[in-house]
Amino acid sequence: MLESGQLVQGPLVERFEQAVAALLGRRHGVAVSSGTSALQLALKTLQVGPGDDVLCPALSWPSPAHAVRLAGAKVGFVDVDQGEWNSTAEALREARSGSSKAAIVIDQFGNPARAQEIGEALGSLPIIEDAACALGSRFATGPCGSFGLVSCLSFHPRKVLTTGEGGMCLTDDDDVADKLRTMRNHGQLGGEFVVAAGNARMTEIAAALGLAQLQRLDEILGRRRELAALYAKALDGVLDVQSTPEGAESNYQTFGVILPQGFARKTVCEKLDQKGVEAGVLSFAIHKLGSFAGSDASLPIAEHVAMRGLALPLYPQMRNAEVDEVVHALLGVLDE
Repeated sequence: MLESGQLVQGPLVERFEQAVAALLGRRHGVAVSSGTSALQLALKTLQVGPGDDVLCPALSWPSPAHAVRLAGAKVGFVDVDQGEWNSTAEALREARSGSSKAAIVIDQFGNPARAQEIGEALGSLPIIEDAACALGSRFATGPCGSFGLVSCLSFHPRKVLTTGEGGMCLTDDDDVADKLRTMRNHGQLGGEFVVAAGNARMTEIAAALGLAQLQRLDEILGRRRELAALYAKALDGVLDVQSTPEGAESNYQTFGVILPQGFARKTVCEKLDQKGVEAGVLSFAIHKLGSFAGSDASLPIAEHVAMRGLALPLYPQMRNAEVDEVVHALLGVLDE
């Protein structure tokens, strides 16, 4: 890495791009500095701006909606499915309007969205797949990250594969790929500055971390699925957990449960912490955040999951016995 003389956007980044693109069956991978940067560049490539609106699930980390707002466009919030926690084809179709410029489709917590149904429902409307959490997850028809005009990955520390910070745009469109590469590097093309753009390049150090973990990805995914299956079996019939579409497979980047009515999440988390178990907020109803103050949208399922959702510990080094400890502690708190 040091011998190449390039610490940013060098041969390791190119290798990492090629490896991820091949894994997901895409023609092009364009590595960037974060998953948020990937979303922002994807929107810029589609020329999203003032007067446009972009459909976006209301249940998520704020990055997708913030990227739309930063582009100057309006966020068209869409509610999610009760069991899968992803926006449905029907909800997206109903939310589409004459000013809709694109749709962001999220694989929430690594759970694959119903890509084929959504694609058929939206027709020619450009789709950005936010697969930030979904590396290694699979639709019934192929890998997550292979859907839409552009798909976006994140390599944040909480993701299945991390480069510290980092992200990637993936596309099969040669022209879109060229635009993404230009915009991640100050708008440079052939030594000329052809468009106003910032710096979203990935470092060689980050790419080296990514390449090393790609070699262990199957092992990492297998262990996460084993742990998730233990949780699901222990909690079956006790607490609501996320369901996966038939024929699809999640990477279980996050394993969440819905607390019953009458239990305050903050109190549950504090009591679990006293028992040595770290749990936390599952996700957010973005339209209820301060950054979207004034929104009058009513999206009850997203609000319910955001208010009552609890993320449980899950990581590849976790032991089976530790899953039992978490379940025992959680059920004990709920029985108090």
